[in-house]
Amino acid sequence: MKKIYLLVIILLLVGCTKYEELNDLAIISNITISKINNEYNIVMQEIKPKNSDNKIDYNYKYRRSNSKELKKAFKNIINHSPKKIYLNKVQNIIISNTNSNEIINSFIKYAKEEKTFNKDLSIVIAKNDLDKILKVNSDYRYIDSILKNKKTTLKGIIKKKKIKVPIIKIYNKELIFYKYNYLQLYP
Repeated sequence: MKKIYLLVIILLLVGCTKYEELNDLAIISNITISKINNEYNIVMQEIKPKNSDNKIDYNYKYRRSNSKELKKAFKNIINHSPKKIYLNKVQNIIISNTNSNEIINSFIKYAKEEKTFNKDLSIVIAKNDLDKILKVNSDYRYIDSILKNKKTTLKGIIKKKKIKVPIIKIYNKELIFYKYNYLQLYP
């Protein structure tokens, strides 16, 4: 009986060491990546849920960084955030149409190294300005609802050499699926 008490006491003292308060986490829903003037520009869209009359409204905070290396741009945001960046719930990686092949290859390399991303996240290419794409609709699942079965997931492309990535664009103030872009991945 003494062993059981000792075991219970030990579990109570060390059992919840990985607990993190939800207010201390920055839950990222979408990430945009572009490359301008040989620098990767990243914008992370943080979900800030707010209760209102019988529903939850979503507000967003945008975290930005740029660097010549994709990994450094991500680390700049992660290391300088007052909250812990939580990437396991990322819904979409939205890539600029310009330099899309280079950006996707760099992102896949980074995602393989870090292993912190949701493997079911969608990778899409945006025909329009990335900031406009993020602000078309306030529901963080909006892009998924457009893609339906046209999704290209991180899990689905990790080991492939050639992929098809959906392109989305704004048409009449709404996002629509435009077409696929076929890309060759680097070895």
